[in-house]
Amino acid sequence: MKNIILKQFKIILLTAVFIFVTDCGKRDRNPDVLRFAMSADIRGFDPAFATDIRTGKMMTLVYDNLVQFGDNTEVIPGIAYKWNLDETGKIYTFYLEPSAAFHEGSKVTAGDVIFSFQRVLSPEIGSPQSWLFNKIDGAEAYMKGAETFVRGLTKINDSTLVITLNEPFAPFIQYLAMPSASIVNAKHEDSIKEIPAGSGPWILDNWQRDAAISFRKNDNYWGRKPKTEQLSFRILSESLSRMGEFEAGNLDIVDIPDIELTRWKNQKHWDGSVVGKDELNIWYIGMNCSRPPFNDRRLRLAMSLAIDREKILSILLSESGTLAEGPVPPQLMQSLQNDPIPFDPEEAMRLLKSSGYEHGIQTELWVAGGSEMFHVLEAFQYYWSAVGISVTIMRSDWNVFKTAVREGKPDLYYLDWFADYPDGENFLYPLFHSKESMTKRNRYSNPAVDRNIETIQRLRNGKERNDLIKETHRLIKDDAPWVFLWHGRTHTAVHPWIEGYKPKLIFNAERYLEMHHMPL
Repeated sequence: MKNIILKQFKIILLTAVFIFVTDCGKRDRNPDVLRFAMSADIRGFDPAFATDIRTGKMMTLVYDNLVQFGDNTEVIPGIAYKWNLDETGKIYTFYLEPSAAFHEGSKVTAGDVIFSFQRVLSPEIGSPQSWLFNKIDGAEAYMKGAETFVRGLTKINDSTLVITLNEPFAPFIQYLAMPSASIVNAKHEDSIKEIPAGSGPWILDNWQRDAAISFRKNDNYWGRKPKTEQLSFRILSESLSRMGEFEAGNLDIVDIPDIELTRWKNQKHWDGSVVGKDELNIWYIGMNCSRPPFNDRRLRLAMSLAIDREKILSILLSESGTLAEGPVPPQLMQSLQNDPIPFDPEEAMRLLKSSGYEHGIQTELWVAGGSEMFHVLEAFQYYWSAVGISVTIMRSDWNVFKTAVREGKPDLYYLDWFADYPDGENFLYPLFHSKESMTKRNRYSNPAVDRNIETIQRLRNGKERNDLIKETHRLIKDDAPWVFLWHGRTHTAVHPWIEGYKPKLIFNAERYLEMHHMPL
């Protein structure tokens, strides 16, 4: 605990130094430029390889999709100004905005959409995102080289597109709003990694690898145009540097590290400048359910009961989240009473004894990345040791960690999951369906859960589907394949000279159309 306190004090002290940095950034700021920072660079501008959040955020600036995510869970028009789904739940018809044009001036047509989707499916491209379109009729044959086109993608005319699925699949419309479903200009495919070939509201100005990315407004944009002229993203790997640059007035908006949140909330100078938003994510500790000791539900439940998650969230994470009841965030389930597993070390010890481990166990917790969460991991160790569970923390780089989890090596691993799209199904199928969990995650399997998830995927949105999501959520909670920790809440500092900032629920919904500087 002493090390934790010293670490927190050091960060607070160093950050406070930045308060005295010159305010020349405030005086010299260009009101036509919105200035941001990112912790690392992006992978490029090819949507087929947009698999991380940073890259996905950049895709939505320079490309358009058939549909887009709105501020919350809704799907709104993009290139397609309207669409309909037939009674079978398999045939979508999209009507494209005839004025939509790529950056170089050519019109966006149904043929461009087909090209873009087939490109992601093409084995020659090798996109890791081909799963987005593999439910389209004929996609499998196309990927295997048996056919030269995807028969479920049909161009009626330049402004009308029909997509036919193999079977009903409710999340498909949300798939079409994801970064890898961006519509690409085939004429410029060869240079797409470095120079985006899209039709979005922003045009790339300059990309200095590992340094900065800048964009200018697309003055000829077919849709709603941005209210500012330019965007600038600096690559600043250290959170301390990002906070210092913001306080000096050199950034307009910045995410506040959890460990800094209390200080910011208590400073009158920033009163009203801190904006919180609940995100669609979950932090958890996965347990390998396929072998002892964690193939026993009693022991898995004991791992959760032993930890005072509420205290950790309050003290070590500055209340930057809400306790998780189970896997699905509450925003994606209607009328669910949040009832997380309580802190009950006595019950944890009873379950250890009843499962044959009255003398405790020794195991390892695998962790990827740096040390910013190490004080939280040490708290886990402390609580587990109090009931007889001795846990050694095994740190590794991300690639080693990811491979180990896929191969089922760790008994325990610490990880998070962020929504690709705002649907409870996205927190069920990829994480708990036996097909996925057995090959990629914690080897959890429950036939009832599998059946429910498959039904959820077929059902249209409505009460029946929502009730089944809640039921499946409860089944998984009761099986305790994870220690369900918390759903994160991001806090953002926004300078008072910025107008139009509104947090979005999904990461690639923000296109910076409304944000702008107040006049100097």
